[in-house]
Formats: sequence, C-alpha cells, structure tokens
Amino acid sequence: MLYSCVALKQCWQSYFLSVLLRYNTPQKNSNSIRHFLAYIVLRYESLKHSKVDDLLKKLLHEPLLHFLLLGGLLFLFYSFSQHDENTENSIVISKGRIEQLTSDWEKKFFRTPTKEEKQKMIENEIYQTVLYREALKIGLDKNDDEIKRRLAQKMEFVAYDTYELPLPSDEVLKKFMREHPEKYKEEGKIHFTQNMVGSDTTEFEKEYTLTKFEAGNIFGRPFAEVLFTLKPDGKVHKIESTYGVHEVRVIDRPIEKPKAFDTVKEKLKDDYLSLQREQKNRAIYEKLKSQYNISIEEK
Repeated sequence: MLYSCVALKQCWQSYFLSVLLRYNTPQKNSNSIRHFLAYIVLRYESLKHSKVDDLLKKLLHEPLLHFLLLGGLLFLFYSFSQHDENTENSIVISKGRIEQLTSDWEKKFFRTPTKEEKQKMIENEIYQTVLYREALKIGLDKNDDEIKRRLAQKMEFVAYDTYELPLPSDEVLKKFMREHPEKYKEEGKIHFTQNMVGSDTTEFEKEYTLTKFEAGNIFGRPFAEVLFTLKPDGKVHKIESTYGVHEVRVIDRPIEKPKAFDTVKEKLKDDYLSLQREQKNRAIYEKLKSQYNISIEEK
C-alpha cells in the first residue's frame, strides 16, 4: 500500500511538471488550472480522514505542496509575460483612431477622403507606429530635447487646468483691483512745451498734451520715458530724441486716476482667473517636483 502511495505521488509530480511544460500559453491557462484543481481534490481525498492537526502538519511539511505552489506561481508569471509580449508586438488601428485621422484630413483639405486616400492614411499610421516602437526599443527617445519638450507640453495639458475655478464676486475683483492699481488706471496725459535746440524746423508744435504712448509715437520712446519723469515745476529740461535735443517745460501733469470698475470688470475677471490658474498650476508642479531628488552638478 505504501509503495502504491509513493508511486502515485511520483506519478502526480511528473504529471504536473508535464502540465507546466505543455500549457505555457494564455490560451491553455484554463485547462492547466483544471488539471491543478483535479490534483488538489485527489490529494484532499487521500487526507480527509486524518485529524485536522495532522492534516495541517502534513500540508505545511509536504514538499510536494511547496513544489506545486512555486510551480503554479512560475506558471502564472510566465503566462502573463507571454501575454504582455504578444500585446507589445500587436498593432491595432482602432475605429476611433481611423475616425480621428479622417477628421484631421477633412479639416485640412475640406473634403472627405476617398477610399484609396483613407487606406493610405491607415498605412501611414502603421508605418509610423512600427518605426516608433522600433525607435523605443533601441532608446532613440532618450536624451532628445525635442521629444522631451513635446512630452513636457503634453504633460502640461494632462496635469494642468484639470480643475474649474469659481467665478470671483465683485468684492473679490474690487480687492484685486486695489492690490494692482497700476494696471487699472486711466492713462495720464502731460501738458508741456518744447523747442528744438539749434533748429528752425516747424515739424513739431510748440505745445502738446499727450499720453506716454502718444509722446513715444511722435518723439520716440526714450523721449517719452524721460518726459514722464518730470514734474510741473516751471523748469526747462533738455531731452534728446531721434530728431535732436529739445528744451522741454512741463506745464501740467494731472494725477492718474483708477478707471471705473464697470469699464474694467471683464479684464479684472480674466486677470484674476489667470493669476489663480497660474498659482494652482505652480502648486501642482511643486508637488510633482517634490517626488524627485534633484542634484545639480557644478563644474
């Protein structure tokens, strides 16, 4: 009897090993699992009349059980790795991708592609995908600044602006306007006289009332920059422009006043939301950045 049990045990060990060697593809997983379960049932039948403690001890010290567990794990790992390899070597041009290619064609050429043109698009998609995957295999995507830049742009699209900011109230916008007065004030005008030094030209008027932008258009930006630093103190100042030297006296310079809230409300809202979005995106980036140990090698 003992000899028969040992022989049966050896027989099942050899059988299970043959199962591992034969059924090594995902398509035959279910058959292998059924064989494995059949063996477990048979093993249980031979031990079910034993006491529970003896059964547990036998199972824990049973080399065959250790072999089966290890073999089963290796079998599953091999099956899934084979499946992943098959997936990597498969190229599927989905219906959705074909529709996207067709849509891009229609936007470019303002017409529906013919059957031949559609087939050519699909062939080109396959061509690019094959070469793309081969490029990845040999690492052509590594240390390429252009690829890095494009992927970073795509990541910005994925990670940033994935939230909806609440619309600010009028109170919030008014507070924002007070915190940034230089952006929402009426453009001041300066009243001044000018006279070209050593020239009888009549190209310029003797007296002007201009904004900074207008003064820049007439006399040049450097002239306007200096002009708007002067005070209406009655003094004559010499300012150089692209036309020569001007003797300038500021008569009046009204204090710049903030614009009416209603006239800049929409701009305020756009600027406020833009700043909030910038701060939010920055926080997302800092969180991503914190996951890396960054070192900068100096020469």
